[in-house]
Amino acid sequence: MDTALCDDLLQEVFRLLPPAAAPAVSLVSRRWYALLRASIASLTLRLPPPHHPDASVLLLPPLAALLSRFPFLSALAVLCSSTSATSAPTQIADAMLLAVASSASAARLSGLRFLPDSAVSPTALVAASPAFRALASLHLTALRPLSFRWIASLPRLKSFYLVNSAAASVDSAGLSSDDVDGGGEAVGDLPLERLSLCGIRSGDRGVGWLWRRCGNLQWLQLRACDGTGDGPSSQLFAGCLVGLLALELRTCRSVSDRVLLLAADRCRALRSLLVYDGGSREALHRFIHQRGAALHTLDLRLPLDLRNDHLLAIGAEQGQQLSHNAVHSRSLAALRLQSCVLITGDGLRSLARTAAGAGIEELALVNCDVVEREPGLLTFLSQSMRRLRRLDLSYNETLSDKELGAMLSSCHNLIDIRLRGCRCLTRASLVSLLRYCGRSVEVIDITRCLRIVAADVELFAQEATRLNQMIIDESSVSEELQAVAHKKSIRIGPLPCD
Repeated sequence: MDTALCDDLLQEVFRLLPPAAAPAVSLVSRRWYALLRASIASLTLRLPPPHHPDASVLLLPPLAALLSRFPFLSALAVLCSSTSATSAPTQIADAMLLAVASSASAARLSGLRFLPDSAVSPTALVAASPAFRALASLHLTALRPLSFRWIASLPRLKSFYLVNSAAASVDSAGLSSDDVDGGGEAVGDLPLERLSLCGIRSGDRGVGWLWRRCGNLQWLQLRACDGTGDGPSSQLFAGCLVGLLALELRTCRSVSDRVLLLAADRCRALRSLLVYDGGSREALHRFIHQRGAALHTLDLRLPLDLRNDHLLAIGAEQGQQLSHNAVHSRSLAALRLQSCVLITGDGLRSLARTAAGAGIEELALVNCDVVEREPGLLTFLSQSMRRLRRLDLSYNETLSDKELGAMLSSCHNLIDIRLRGCRCLTRASLVSLLRYCGRSVEVIDITRCLRIVAADVELFAQEATRLNQMIIDESSVSEELQAVAHKKSIRIGPLPCD
């Protein structure tokens, strides 16, 4: 059996196997074990924290040797925790990066998640970049000092994520003015289309070099940023907004207003906006007035800033566009609201009555107490939003079976429903979902629904015709459910982040 199939054919078979089958395959023979490693395309390495003072020297050869056993990697994640005894954390991160770059698979890598606790230096990135010829996506934990010139050496890099740049500000004061304005370099637009930056501060120098070369940017995410770098008066940031299709501002209260106002003036192609925990009422209203008509997705978590007049403005702006160009324009398709306590039933009803509200296909009211305060609101929304296909009512802890059942009676096209943390729901809600949406629903999330037991989950899995994923608590995964899931090819279990 071990010699019946050639190496190439065995590797092709291994690539089709689920990850759970890898341990069994590796035990067949040494040949199969070697071929299995050679066929692996995605790998995550969790390295132990270094303790030796010369760890940066000792780490490189073993890591490079390990990676040499996986010559066909296309996606690699390297994770490593540091310790207080580590004397040179930056050198260790640099050594790990250079070890990856020296491996045989470096030229094949299209995705690299490099996430040690310590920062990597731009010098190491410059040295490693030529080896990553095919790299299209890069995640970094921290960068010190804050410099982005090395990105120009990665000609295929489409996505860049800097998880936490707070440590970089320690050395940023020493950068020259060339890192701010580019010093006259003849570097054109970078190929970057997706960019996520976390922890950028107003005084961080070096970010302007990146902003002025992001003319191809389509998706931008700022997380926990209190500025956009290079001083409060820097105008370089505005240049990257023109072609944006999606903008996300997560916990960026001190800079959200400025970004929203700039986006209102410049983001003529924007289709998606997400704002969590930041932004004033006035800035958001101006953005909606100028750009709300073209929005396809609006995702807001603004407990004290979002009001009914914003919802009315969305309906008015999109309604005006639809009346002018009903054939070619597309109205709001996804509205997601989280913890928006100042929104009332009147505001949601007013939006639902407009042409924009009637076209909504995805609705999320997560932890919104308007669901509790306004009996009958959900039923009205479902009767008005006839195109509704995705519904998220998670963490509405007082939501009752009766309220949900009444809403579902008008929802015959639902394919995705999320009820996570709805503690009052029982078996009756699953019965209603089966009755009205049993032939359409494909995904359901009922984690932390304490009154729904394993037997109820088994019944739903058996009866739902098109179900392909159930997100449930581990305690609800019974042998009977596993048998049903295997027979019907249903994925079950909690979300990976749980």
